[in-house]
Amino acid sequence: MSKRKKRLERIRQNPNNVSLDDLRAVLEDYGFEYKQTVGSHYTFTYYLGGQRKVFVVPFRRPIKRDYVKYAIKLIDQIIMEQGEDEADE
Repeated sequence: MSKRKKRLERIRQNPNNVSLDDLRAVLEDYGFEYKQTVGSHYTFTYYLGGQRKVFVVPFRRPIKRDYVKYAIKLIDQIIMEQGEDEADE
């Protein structure tokens, strides 16, 4: 199992106590770009269905479970769009 799959499985199994660094690493593994922001939110951009989209996470530690679960849902959509072969790389 690849390193990025292990990271994804780790947060998938325990979405309750995920740090921003862990979430950011997993998101960047799947093509999300962190946009440095000033204020109380973290902003990530990604492409899904050929369109650029934005995922915003409020500044809280640890990150709330709902945001982690939504991030996992977005990653699953990206994996499905890319196909299984590209997801294994």
